[in-house]
Amino acid sequence: MTGLPRTALAVLIVAGVVPLAACAGTATDAPPPPSGIDLDGFDPAAVPGNGLWLQDGAAAAAEVVRAARAAGTVAYSGSFTELTAGTPETEPAAGRTLEVEFAGGVGEAVATISAGDLELELIVTGGRTFVRGNGAYAAHTGIPEVEQGFVCSVGASALLEEWAPLLNPADLVGSLLDGAESLAVESPVGDAPTVELVVGASEAPVGALTVERTGTPLPVAFAAGDGTGDGAFTFSGWGDAVDVSAPADPVVACDA
Repeated sequence: MTGLPRTALAVLIVAGVVPLAACAGTATDAPPPPSGIDLDGFDPAAVPGNGLWLQDGAAAAAEVVRAARAAGTVAYSGSFTELTAGTPETEPAAGRTLEVEFAGGVGEAVATISAGDLELELIVTGGRTFVRGNGAYAAHTGIPEVEQGFVCSVGASALLEEWAPLLNPADLVGSLLDGAESLAVESPVGDAPTVELVVGASEAPVGALTVERTGTPLPVAFAAGDGTGDGAFTFSGWGDAVDVSAPADPVVACDA
């Protein structure tokens, strides 16, 4: 059975909250061509764009991750809903859901995350992390104060590490692509503004990362699904400035 890339699912298996498993793929595609752009087949006048589709999947994925890292900041939202296995008597059913909203970049960002019964908000700025959440998150962390308001922590504590790579846009993009049994870039059609990196065997693709066709190939959207669940992310505002401010009245200050 062909499944989502293990690392893509690992992005969503945060602190064991959404424990899912992916089956190993069994792609039978021919080996990809050597990395790099085949300039002999590239006529930018005839097929305008950045030529990402002339690269093999691995090289194209690396270029997309480099573009995301160079851009630095982004606003993105995403979700994953697990699909519980059916039985001879019952149909598969939607289970727990992870949802994330993020704006900013590494070290300066705001994010809200829900995973199962956990809900939390993170503000990362000036080398400090502020977090607050619901009762389930307070019990999960062992920090009861987070239910009353923002709690400050200095540096990149476990409060951040637990949710990696959701708080690093380039790492997130890389995790959605790394480990796939097969990656291929579809040639653009007509004047479409985007191209797709198809994830999974060509005869049974399980998802796609949509990126810009012109300029740097920055991600626009990701969608994937198989027998374990369905996930989707949308990206916008790559490289835009994001205003991040520390909360004015944390219940636990960093100098407490």
